[in-house]
Amino acid sequence: MTGNLESDKVIFFDLYQTLLDVKISSTDPVIKLNEELVGWEAFVVALKKYGITVAANDFLKLYEKRRDDFYAANRDKKIHHHNMQALVAEVLEKDFNIQRSPEELSNLIYVYRIASRGRLRLYPGVFHTLSALAKEYILSTASHTQGSFTQLELRELDIEKLFSYFVYSSDIGLRKESPDFYKHALKVVGKKAEDCVMVGDNYDVDVLVPRKLGIKAIWVKNPVTSDRYLDLLAEEPKYMINLQEFYKLPEVIGCVFNG
Repeated sequence: MTGNLESDKVIFFDLYQTLLDVKISSTDPVIKLNEELVGWEAFVVALKKYGITVAANDFLKLYEKRRDDFYAANRDKKIHHHNMQALVAEVLEKDFNIQRSPEELSNLIYVYRIASRGRLRLYPGVFHTLSALAKEYILSTASHTQGSFTQLELRELDIEKLFSYFVYSSDIGLRKESPDFYKHALKVVGKKAEDCVMVGDNYDVDVLVPRKLGIKAIWVKNPVTSDRYLDLLAEEPKYMINLQEFYKLPEVIGCVFNG
């Protein structure tokens, strides 16, 4: 970690489609299932080294049952978020009678992720911009994702070292639609809302929700995702950058804190 822990200001970052360019999952349930099965096929091959032979479809059914049980316990899918690593660990222990370390589980899930995700790369200008910001501010993730594979993706892209804190919905059990996600993030970094800025491409959960708590926000206008928010935007927000001009982010952050 190279973040400036002596700083009194924190920058929270959404990850996917803000910093990381990944293929967006299909909304077609058949296509989405086929994409997931590619990952589970790779996953069950990796399981063979532990003496487990199981079909991808069969393991997926066991996993989905645990996931359904999680949400069946009075949890709203629009607010709560399951932890993939915890559910995989439960399947392995209860259905196959094996226990693996957190590191081994994360590596197994990463096999699934690599096979199913498609491309993974940083958007232009992200690395240099984050490197500059890390010298002046404390950087933290604030992402709706599974931390078990996202942490390894940040490492793969060589930006894990630029963050001082990591806030993932899977670890909290809450999606960013819930203000409690951001309340938890503030506790993690130990700062007040007015000392923080959230940066992300999801106008609803990266801008509107944190604002409810007094966290300032900068919208990253990504042409791939921005059309989703047309009904929420009477006009473009004061603090925003186009993704193609990510290098301007430090200037905008300065305006937010000083304006």
